Amino acid sequence: MKTITIILIVLFVIVSFFFGIVLIRKLIQDKITSKITVAEETAETELSSAATSETTAETTAPETSEITYESTDESIRNIEIYLDGDKDNGIYLGEAEYGLESSEAALIYGPDFSNFGFKLKFTSSEYTFEPGSIHNVYIHVNIPAYGWEYIKKEVVVPGEPEVSDSIRMSIDSISDNEPVSADKLKEFRVSGWAADLSVAENTGINKVEVYLDGPRNFGKFLGEAQYGLERIDVGNAHGNANYNNSGYSLSFDASSFEPGSSHRIYVYAYSPKGTHQYLTKNILIEGEPKDTDALITLDAVFDSSELEITGWAVNKKFIEYGVPRSPDIEYSVKKIVFTSNKSGNEDIWIMNLDGSELTQLTTSGGSDQYPAVSPDGKKIAYAADWQIVVMNPDGSGKKQVTFGPYRHGFPSWSFDGNYIFLEIHIDDNWEIYRMDADGKNLKRLTINPGIDDWHPGTHTFEYKTLYESGPSGHEDIWIIDTNGQNPQKITKSDRRYRVPKMSIDGNKIAFQGFDSNGKSQIFIMDASGENIIQLTDAPEGAGLPSFSPDNKYIVYNSKSGNNDEVYIMNIDGSGKTQLTNFPGDDWGAVFLYQAAE
Repeated sequence: MKTITIILIVLFVIVSFFFGIVLIRKLIQDKITSKITVAEETAETELSSAATSETTAETTAPETSEITYESTDESIRNIEIYLDGDKDNGIYLGEAEYGLESSEAALIYGPDFSNFGFKLKFTSSEYTFEPGSIHNVYIHVNIPAYGWEYIKKEVVVPGEPEVSDSIRMSIDSISDNEPVSADKLKEFRVSGWAADLSVAENTGINKVEVYLDGPRNFGKFLGEAQYGLERIDVGNAHGNANYNNSGYSLSFDASSFEPGSSHRIYVYAYSPKGTHQYLTKNILIEGEPKDTDALITLDAVFDSSELEITGWAVNKKFIEYGVPRSPDIEYSVKKIVFTSNKSGNEDIWIMNLDGSELTQLTTSGGSDQYPAVSPDGKKIAYAADWQIVVMNPDGSGKKQVTFGPYRHGFPSWSFDGNYIFLEIHIDDNWEIYRMDADGKNLKRLTINPGIDDWHPGTHTFEYKTLYESGPSGHEDIWIIDTNGQNPQKITKSDRRYRVPKMSIDGNKIAFQGFDSNGKSQIFIMDASGENIIQLTDAPEGAGLPSFSPDNKYIVYNSKSGNNDEVYIMNIDGSGKTQLTNFPGDDWGAVFLYQAAE
């Protein structure tokens, strides 16, 4: 009996000790969890109170943030916005409200990304936005795991500049988007000439000012240029010796410019009458630009002294691919963009789906071809004399984004609009490249000596692009990752496969093949390369197919008489309709759809 009692006491002590340890661990864990919850709630409260949707010009940039996060946190935690300069040089507009609903991000990447929107409204009586002026928005994002980094976006104030038509000027020392080597930055010279041609007895100019990265009253004031320098060539060109001293010059130290960065120079010429004129030139600093971890889009709306900035921002590492776009989206704008030489040379035109409201978008006098529309329908990229230019759907805001010595053609937007794929003729053949939508970070994806890799057609919800590759007469369709990895041949080399385009759901590929008579026709197949179906049987051939964003139509070009014309058909090949019918060739058509707000 005594032995049993002793055993029971020992067992009781062991069990008590075990449950005591468990209880202590539970209390400790509850305490830790409580601290984490309180810290998170405090951070969320502070973040909510720090976010603001409206600031004034008197707002000053914070030196430090009161909010702290784990150094391993890879989420965007703060967005600060500066105008016409970075944190050190720009105008602090305020901290954007972040975590807002973004239907655009959700449409591209899926519902998990529906709350990555941001917004900031800047109102000031001190600053007035001049019509037509170009501004630079610097979006600084804080990702605790990486620190602060920024992305710069150029925006243009709507309207025509209020400048003097009689003042003529130049910036001779800088070519637009000229790469500048580091050895030229210590004393970077801005020079040219300026004269008011309505004044005959002198140059008509009394002052020239130079600004950096923003227009006057916004950008960094570099100084008043030395004016009155000898420019006999200007006097001779205008037949007036009084313009012989119309030159100006200013040098400044640009050695702090980061490799790979871009900067815009603004030069203003003033007359004693109070009128002015100005020019801008963009320069590129040689070297590799810093890569950023954030993907950011923005829209800027100006109204006199008010600026509203909206967009979305997300860490690139959170995104591996997007989601297929629903064919049921309601679109408020449905257009077709194409190339035509109706005006005498190749230009970009736009029209309704029935061919009505034909409008010419480019009038450069050169060759404008291969239009490509961004996924949101708000931008058109095209090849202008073999350089890539981006413009608005109404033809305004044209901006050249490539400047290399080689031929650049056939742009194609990534599914999220952040990249443009293109073909570049280098090493005596075409190769596939990728760049940011603003032309930065150009990267070669294919290296295939002696064989053309060209005509990229991007994947509709993955960071990949289709393209055509192979010796002439033996082309196949390939697909490759956006970083140039994993090239894979889709087709079976049993026919010619050219100029591929993918349907919005990613299930089909349309391409330009050849029938038994050797005529180019439109075909469609599964994304795997199987189940090939011929959709056209045009006597003189058909080519360059493209799907509509709602997956209902394919647009293409085909001969009618002696000219190429634009046609549209249902995705199954039925309902073929000719849309253009005027002198000249019309070809390379694509759809431009904008979702209803």
